[in-house]
Amino acid sequence: MKFKIFISKLCLGFLLLSIFNFSGSNVLEVANAATVPIKDTITLTVKFPDTVGEGFGVEPTDPEEIHMMINTEGRSHPHRTGWGALPYACVRTDTPYIAGYDYNGNPIWDVHTVSGWRQDFGWSTEDSHVPHQPSEVKKEIIAKYGQEMYELAEAAGAVFYYDDTTPIPTRFLTGDIGEFNKRVNGTTGRYSIYYKDSTYTDRHCQNGEKAYFYRNNDFFVTTTFDVEWKEPEDKQGTGLGRAYWELERTDKNGLSEVAVYSSFKGEYDKHVAVRNIKHTVNLDTKHVEQEGPIEFTINAKQVQNKDMQYGFEYEYTNKEIGWVCTGKGEDQECHWDDRPDWRAVQKFELGGSIPVDHQQKKAEKSDKLDGVLVKKWVVGREDKYGPSKESKAYYEQYHRAEGNVWQDEIKLKTQTTLPMTPGKLLYSVELPSGKHKDGDFYPLMKTQSSGTYKAAELDESLQAEFEDGVQLQQKVLKDMGMKGDQRQFEGEFVSDLFFTASGTGFMSGYNYAEKVKQAINNDQALPSFAQVVQEGAAKGEADFVQYTNVPFEDEWVFTSSEEDLPHLQRYSLPITPYSELMPNETYKNQLELVDMGLSDLSFTFDQSFSFEHFLFGSGYDDAWIIEQPESRVPVTEFETVELTHEQVKKLAKAERQHSNNKIHNFRFVDRTFPDKVREIRGAR
Repeated sequence: MKFKIFISKLCLGFLLLSIFNFSGSNVLEVANAATVPIKDTITLTVKFPDTVGEGFGVEPTDPEEIHMMINTEGRSHPHRTGWGALPYACVRTDTPYIAGYDYNGNPIWDVHTVSGWRQDFGWSTEDSHVPHQPSEVKKEIIAKYGQEMYELAEAAGAVFYYDDTTPIPTRFLTGDIGEFNKRVNGTTGRYSIYYKDSTYTDRHCQNGEKAYFYRNNDFFVTTTFDVEWKEPEDKQGTGLGRAYWELERTDKNGLSEVAVYSSFKGEYDKHVAVRNIKHTVNLDTKHVEQEGPIEFTINAKQVQNKDMQYGFEYEYTNKEIGWVCTGKGEDQECHWDDRPDWRAVQKFELGGSIPVDHQQKKAEKSDKLDGVLVKKWVVGREDKYGPSKESKAYYEQYHRAEGNVWQDEIKLKTQTTLPMTPGKLLYSVELPSGKHKDGDFYPLMKTQSSGTYKAAELDESLQAEFEDGVQLQQKVLKDMGMKGDQRQFEGEFVSDLFFTASGTGFMSGYNYAEKVKQAINNDQALPSFAQVVQEGAAKGEADFVQYTNVPFEDEWVFTSSEEDLPHLQRYSLPITPYSELMPNETYKNQLELVDMGLSDLSFTFDQSFSFEHFLFGSGYDDAWIIEQPESRVPVTEFETVELTHEQVKKLAKAERQHSNNKIHNFRFVDRTFPDKVREIRGAR
């Protein structure tokens, strides 16, 4: 029986779950949350116990015994209850009279007998007018409702009173006993289960003879008592779950969005019933209210630095309806109703606020790369209840990858080259959803991160093409797997390429970064080194002709193998005498990397450099390579060349046609003139 569960919930003697009069399909009234103890009512109707009669034993029939019971007011038979009797004694008078005469004239005598019964004071134990404790009707309660019900009544201090409205059982309203009951007792209240009047005989009684009127009555007693239900302290509402936001790239070609999640569940099993479960999330103009978990994405910029309000609630009751009793008297039935009793409704609520403090599109600036790499950026926040609350922030961060030799400040001996890419970077991220652990997780847009390298001063041949800076492009990240709770990726940038001619030092640019980006975006292989060299050399020769107006007669350096590719991604300090760069001065090249991480950040930092000496110059310039237009030592050996008048004229003409254009203001661009001189001389 469900009621057995109830016994384990007794507190300080008893605790009744839900006991009240209930009839069939009546609708329960739902009260507000229980702020005061709930009182339930139970009404019990039981037959007052009798020691004889129906189901109890044999009624007395000896007049002497009954007279003794009356005379002692029941003390002689304390175990007998519910009886009432009137004592009668016989009064007999025998009066002789002449009934006639015989033939002889003698009187015939007879006796006229008159007998009757004289009633004395009777006695009754029919104590229906007296209240009774449960212990007096214990047997009836247990027989009809069980031990638990008896304990409830006793603990509640119930008192049973005679119920004159209880219908007399049908079997005592039929036949001889039925006619007696209807005539004497009616159809409700007290009724007789046995009666006998021994004064009704077909003979005269004898003086001193005793008779009686005796009946054994049954009746029902009823009690209505309140019991108090108390909310168990160990059954309070709880919420288990979490609410969080995180940056999530739902569109591989777009900016990351804010993904919102809120999911809680109560420990419903410890309650009798729950209802009105509700999750709520409010973020900027977005309001969601529903029974189940909430999950949606929203524009990250729209909600940046707003607060995400979340809530979870449900109503519960720890109380069952309990005992439901219908009918009266012998027809009364009580059963345990395990449906929830919403009069004891309680409400559990939890809620909180999480700042959506992501830094999407934030521009991080520092004079050093390491000044950026020391930072980390919030990509998610979580409130977790289990059931105590724990809050955690989740971050993404960049570090130098193993082998990264990037220098924020470089001191050169002379005008040479500098790397234009920041070296390999290690990206780490952790998200509250755990999606960063998925095999297909990828933090960046499909086009990857990119950037620009703005040099302090570019070579003259490059200035127009790279006026807005040298483009940088990140290749697809290399998945390094999990390290602890973080997912790690390694990223490597490439830059546009600078092809340099061996003889003239002419420089031509090649938009390698854009080609890498297009290949990635179109799911194609990256350009091969052979393709890069072929296209870069062709463009370089065309640029040379346009720049110098002379044919290209030169070779390109660092074009032999793929291992030369890093050399093509270096910035050459301009060596023209008209350069603004001076020795022992500090200059800055500026790098900007954009679309970094889930936050789509931009990093701007400097590459500081200085050099001690010019690479080319005169003795006055403190250069590493000194030009010597005039010999400073005696010439002791020389070769004599004889030229004809015609050859001299040809040389003069060739000289007039010879281009005086120079690269870096000291290298002649026309590398064909020596061959023309040899041709005119006829020399090999």
